[in-house]
Amino acid sequence: MNITFNKKLLAVLISSTLLLTACGGDDGKDGATGPAGSDGVAGPAGPTGPAGNNGAPGQNGANGQDGTDGEDGVDATAPAKLIRLATTPMGSELTGMFKTDNGELFFNIQHPSDTLPGDESKAAVGVWNGVDLDMLDPKITPVAVPVKGSPESQTTRVAVGSYQALGREGDIFAGALPFGFGNITTPDGSVSVKQSNNPDFNAYIPDNISGSEGYLFSAWEDRPGGVSRLSIAKQNDGTWRVNDAMNVNFGNVKGTMINCFGTVSPWGTPLTSEENYEAENTVRWNDATYSTGYPNYADVLKIKDYLGGTFPNPYDYGYIVEITQPKTAAPVPVKHFTMGRYAHENPVIMPDHKTVYLTDDGSNKGFYKFVADVAGDMSAGTLYAAKVMQDATVDTAKAGFDIEWIELAHATNADIESWVRSYDGIDESDYVEGATSYISDAEVANWAAGNAADDRVAFLETLRAAEAKGATVEFNKMEGININYDGAKDRSVPFMYVAMAEVRGAMADTTGDIQVTENRCGAVYRFGFDESYNVNRMQPVVVGGAYNGTSTTDKCDVNGIAQPDNIEVLDDGRVLIGEDSSNHVNNMLWVYNPNGI
Repeated sequence: MNITFNKKLLAVLISSTLLLTACGGDDGKDGATGPAGSDGVAGPAGPTGPAGNNGAPGQNGANGQDGTDGEDGVDATAPAKLIRLATTPMGSELTGMFKTDNGELFFNIQHPSDTLPGDESKAAVGVWNGVDLDMLDPKITPVAVPVKGSPESQTTRVAVGSYQALGREGDIFAGALPFGFGNITTPDGSVSVKQSNNPDFNAYIPDNISGSEGYLFSAWEDRPGGVSRLSIAKQNDGTWRVNDAMNVNFGNVKGTMINCFGTVSPWGTPLTSEENYEAENTVRWNDATYSTGYPNYADVLKIKDYLGGTFPNPYDYGYIVEITQPKTAAPVPVKHFTMGRYAHENPVIMPDHKTVYLTDDGSNKGFYKFVADVAGDMSAGTLYAAKVMQDATVDTAKAGFDIEWIELAHATNADIESWVRSYDGIDESDYVEGATSYISDAEVANWAAGNAADDRVAFLETLRAAEAKGATVEFNKMEGININYDGAKDRSVPFMYVAMAEVRGAMADTTGDIQVTENRCGAVYRFGFDESYNVNRMQPVVVGGAYNGTSTTDKCDVNGIAQPDNIEVLDDGRVLIGEDSSNHVNNMLWVYNPNGI
């Protein structure tokens, strides 16, 4: 290929070559510094330097709000709320608690187990010696719970002093009681009707200023029933001596039956209570096939024996019986029909000598008030039944009740007895299945509607009358009711207490006026009263613990009450509680201290 060089280009190339050959001399000066490059990747952190000095303290902040107060600690010096004072032999009930003005306490051992050794198997009327209950140490050491089957479980034990049996069933007291203590005889004492082992109510009527001599009346809770009287005197060693014995003659009032708890009137007369569980079931009284009641037909026949062969009138039984002229050779019983006919546990007469509160034992029962026309005379007055309104809780330990009193009727003993006599002469031959020989449901309804010719329904069929008028008839096993008379009078102990042996049945269902949780170990309620001794509120203060129905020994906690029954209020406001229970192997006597813990 032919190449033709451009002369000018060639000259330039030669000139450039010569110039480059001349660059092999000294370096020239550095040029100007270029711009800084980008930062490189950070290197690893160096070791921590030494701590600096603390700064000056800052100012205190504002105080915070006070915290909530803590609960009070337990007062180790305070007395216990409930202390066990006594235990009774296996199988027995503790009955008949009666505190004298000197602080002595009479109480009985009812129907002890027949497997106990010696005399311990016999019912006893007795007294707690060596103690003044009104001066009882609030921190007295409790009686220990006896071990089942031990010697301690087979006898009566008290926290201090000793228990003295003044008499046991069958004792004849040097021939004063030929058929024996507790034997129910015909009115003239010539024929034995039955032997009882159920001593209940005690009433001590002093016969001197010091109270060291007097008469001890004891009720025998049977069908028919009775009341014995022991003449007793306190000896220098503190024990009591029995000087004489007799039975009260109830012939003038057609006899008596199921004589339960009771009280003494402010004027010094014993008031024994006829606990007629069948008072609202009069229709079965002359039914020869009736075998399950209490009383039943067999019991009616025993009363017939007492009356010398006359078939008894049911409306003669179920009242409060006042034993007048108690210190005479022949005390005189008076039945107060005015207080109504039902299963009387006991009455308590208030310091106005007019107002009386009365409890009705059994299930589905009422609570009653009687107000006499004249102070000290129970033969005329007005009968009332309670209607209650429960608090907004079902907790038995918290639920109290407001009380309204519904008037049933006014009458006199004479009026009512004339109505009773109109049912004389009726017997088994008059019984017709499905009918009644006595007051019918239709008659009760007619009376409640205001259409009856008289008020016999209110006094002869009191529970049925109360229900027809809208009163509460749901109480279960409402037992002893009591006050401290002097404390109620001067307002130093302004409370009345009542025992409810079991809170169950109609009290623990979901209908009616009372709907609380069941408590088969029972409760004790307290009432306050106003200037006229009216009560309008009841509140629980002692409640039994959990019930263990599968236990073969104690079904209720031995450190709490089980089926409370008798009530006594001490001068300082503490309360004695006696048990009538199958839920403790050994029944117990407790003292409740409202100020205890």
